[in-house]
Amino acid sequence: MPEVMSAEEILRRLNEKERVCDFPRASERTFWEHLPEDKKSALLKLAETAQTSEIPCLKAKDYMKYFREGNRIDFETPYFRRRHQLTDLVLGECVEYKGRFLDDVAEMLWQIVSEPVWCLPAHQHLTEALPGPEEWVVDLFAAETAKVLTDVLQLLGPELEKEYCALVRRIRFEVTRRVLEVCEKEIFWWYEGKNNWSVWCCYSVNSAAIEVWQDDKERLAAFLAKYMIPMKSFTDRYPEDGGCNEGPCYWVVAVGMLMNGIDVLQRRLGGMESWLEDPKIRRMVEFIPRMNLSGKWFMGFSDAESCFLKLPRGCFAKYGRMVNCPQMIAAAVALPEPDQKDFRFGNRNTGSIFDTIADLTEDLSSSVPRVYNAVDFWPDLQIWIARQFPENPENGMVCCLKGGHNKQSHNHMDLGHFSLFNKNCPVIIDVGRGIYSRTCFSGQRYTLWNLNATGHNGARFDDMPQGLGLEYAVKLDCQGDTLVCDLTGAFMPENKVSSYIRKIEFDRTDGAAELMEEARFEGEKEICISFYTPVEPGEIGTNSLLLNDIKLSCEGIDLASVVKVDWADQKINSVWGDLWQINLSCRRENYAAWKIKFTQI
Repeated sequence: MPEVMSAEEILRRLNEKERVCDFPRASERTFWEHLPEDKKSALLKLAETAQTSEIPCLKAKDYMKYFREGNRIDFETPYFRRRHQLTDLVLGECVEYKGRFLDDVAEMLWQIVSEPVWCLPAHQHLTEALPGPEEWVVDLFAAETAKVLTDVLQLLGPELEKEYCALVRRIRFEVTRRVLEVCEKEIFWWYEGKNNWSVWCCYSVNSAAIEVWQDDKERLAAFLAKYMIPMKSFTDRYPEDGGCNEGPCYWVVAVGMLMNGIDVLQRRLGGMESWLEDPKIRRMVEFIPRMNLSGKWFMGFSDAESCFLKLPRGCFAKYGRMVNCPQMIAAAVALPEPDQKDFRFGNRNTGSIFDTIADLTEDLSSSVPRVYNAVDFWPDLQIWIARQFPENPENGMVCCLKGGHNKQSHNHMDLGHFSLFNKNCPVIIDVGRGIYSRTCFSGQRYTLWNLNATGHNGARFDDMPQGLGLEYAVKLDCQGDTLVCDLTGAFMPENKVSSYIRKIEFDRTDGAAELMEEARFEGEKEICISFYTPVEPGEIGTNSLLLNDIKLSCEGIDLASVVKVDWADQKINSVWGDLWQINLSCRRENYAAWKIKFTQI
């Protein structure tokens, strides 16, 4: 069981243990000069691009767009670009170490510490369009801005102090007054340990405090003792099966940030063995290799995509090493290189220094074989994955289904949603989230098509939605390649659905997945099911169609229409390209049964 240290114990450890930095300083030339040439060239190219790029302007009118229109992206995009340009310049200077980028580093630092506010408008909860002068809210990115600034001091502090000593003092001053002093005095909602915010913010503020207050050990000890508590609460709240209800992409900023936070405390204090040896934390880490369907694809649900736009392979390897999980290390080695970062939709993470150096320092040449399970099942999370060829899932069919309840973090109305991949290609998908806006986190959230039942493929009865809340839940009974999903509990009383069962029979020999469904209800109802696919449907018959080398056929329910999606936003299009909606429907009284089969041809 993970243990929280007292301030007295932390102070003792601070006095006894020499500080170990999170990564090699720029002055540690052996490390930087012995990087592979391709890595050094790539880092220098990014730094040179940042050096010749304009510094993005943060405009008040863009900040106000969130309050006025719910638009997040116009402010967030330049905000995150500034921080990524800073880290690109810093890492380029670390590689070359000739002072070529130092003025540009200083300029970016000056710009960031001069920003009126570090908290994003979506997290400020204002009653007017702009924040006041003392409204310091420590959200994810105010905390992470403090971290990235102090990371720069870890890497280049002595070099910056030679010429920009006042700027270094200013960084420490602003980090202290905007973030650390506020966290000393206030208790924010994320302190309760409910979701990724808790461990993400704790990791950032603890890292910043270790750098800024390294000479004030009593103050630092009290601070670290306070912010170990949300880390413990987050871990205690996690289900015993280690499943992340925020989805695999959000796992990176949930369990991933917990592991980063443990790593930082272990470096500075030691004594984190009760965390690193805890079986539940190991299961939390194992979630990622188990959720990897095949190739780059992960099971997508809630607000998490089915593939990572930025895959922190070095961090994955580090987490595997920390908890002695060979399959996490093997996954980090085997996963493909991520796509290039895309600023069109902002970036949820400013911490590219930490991620990049993990890529440079972790061993990604492990010879441990990548092993997949034929069936993965999380009894608490209520997720099922079945692979036709676990020894090489890229060559066959992979099915998955989501259960759970409708009050999960980043929840969609996706109970009972079925997804299908074949030969490493998506066939039936969870569309995932679109561009974040105010609507996404408001009372109007489920008016968005991709977040409500219309955007998922559980049956809809007279197009009434699933219920919202912890009590609206489905039960999965996993019997290996057979899964029974009882969706009865997903519906509100006014739906008048007394029973709805979705049973999946997965035939790995013939390459087929059959959905056998049965429902009982009051009166006459129209039953609708909508599948979404990035594969252009072909050879559409009366009750069948082709999706490349998969045949979809149905019995007891009609293939009503196939429609090309023209209502998706740019974020969804950037992940999937063109999409089609396949609509099945029937009208029955009191009882209905139907079958939907996906067969390899």
